[in-house]
Amino acid sequence: MKIPIDSVTDDPQGYPGPLGLFPVPYSRGVFHFHWFNFYNAICFQIILGAPVVLLAKDLGANSVILGVIAAFTPLMTVLQLPSAHYLARYSYRSFALMGWSLRSVFIATAALVPLLSICTKEVRLGLLLTSLFFFNLLRGISTTSILPWITGIVSDSFRSRFLSIDQIFISAGALVSMLFAAFLMKGHPGPGQYSLVLWVSVVGAVISLNYLRQVPDAHHSTEAGSSSWKISFKAMNSLSPFRNWILLNLLFATVGGGLGVFPVEYLRVQAHFAPSLILLLSIGTFIGPMLILQLVGSRVERFGSVRMIRLSVAGFALVLALWFLMSAGLISADWRMVLFLNLSGGMAMSAFNLANGHLWMAVVPSEGKNHYFAIATVITSLFLGIVPILWGWLLDSLGGIDLIAGPLHLRRHSIYFLGICLLSIITLVASRILIEPGCKRGMGEAENLKD
Repeated sequence: MKIPIDSVTDDPQGYPGPLGLFPVPYSRGVFHFHWFNFYNAICFQIILGAPVVLLAKDLGANSVILGVIAAFTPLMTVLQLPSAHYLARYSYRSFALMGWSLRSVFIATAALVPLLSICTKEVRLGLLLTSLFFFNLLRGISTTSILPWITGIVSDSFRSRFLSIDQIFISAGALVSMLFAAFLMKGHPGPGQYSLVLWVSVVGAVISLNYLRQVPDAHHSTEAGSSSWKISFKAMNSLSPFRNWILLNLLFATVGGGLGVFPVEYLRVQAHFAPSLILLLSIGTFIGPMLILQLVGSRVERFGSVRMIRLSVAGFALVLALWFLMSAGLISADWRMVLFLNLSGGMAMSAFNLANGHLWMAVVPSEGKNHYFAIATVITSLFLGIVPILWGWLLDSLGGIDLIAGPLHLRRHSIYFLGICLLSIITLVASRILIEPGCKRGMGEAENLKD
């Protein structure tokens, strides 16, 4: 059955949002996608975030294992490539619901792992890794439908508005999950506390499914035919806005690949912060985006994506420089500094993600968009999966190194922060290759793609 796209995106009155706080030019049904991401953030910020990293560390995980945990999500995303061939057989909504429903089962198995006291720590760590593997496998398959779905129900004219509000809801959900986790893991958390936090993730996953069912479906025969065209790699590579976007994201992947695990490891192992304090301080990462994203969205709409990408990468480089100085002993590692770095780093990264996502949707043509999104996701995800494993190997290889260079003590984590700071500066310089959609060069190549 054909669903007219305009009927699900363009509401004459729009929708005022909850309590009138988020007025939008699209329907309430499309707005349900924000609520889905709110509860989904409660889910994934626990199962893919600091609580699981701390649990793995308590079970004896080294830096390489933490790198593997960080790598699961991007590596399993490569399954979007084979999945894209089957996407045309289903509606976007039904395809997403299948994967998101099944993955919840493996959050529940992970929640049981801390309670298996009859098993050794090694066995429990293995079971945790197995649960995370299958969770991410199903997530990787089901996310194939998300970007084509969004581009089908959200028109270009208010896409930056949609993305900014969506990231606000994601940050709010992540904030709620960390407050829950910090409260439940007070003191020195035991198996019961870790298990309870993971059950909060299960609840978030189940509620998110209810909202996902209410998002309008944009799948119909005409769109399925055009968006699933198989495009050759040569044709994709010839579209320079798309190619250059991938190259820039591969470079920035070397910066962001391990950020979910190694700063947490540094705070726990080197700075000796308590788990509950680490979780409380992480709320700055989510408060920051909530403060600026609506402003960022309007600026992206007005001035374009590339300018915001450059500004956010420059800001993030400064944040990483402060992490380096703190881990090297030049700045005191107290909670106020960590909160400031999390707050400012969250602002910079969220601005980058919004502008980068907006540019991504713009450089992908409508013809064959399923495969464009899948190819881009697979290539960047492979890099994002390899990077944390390599950083983990390097950190383990450095061991207890402590080099004194003037006032600086170069330990393994300070070397890590210095490395990703320099890589972010290189990314800033390389951002000159990005081509803003609408420019003569990019549009000309997009129009000639079908030829």
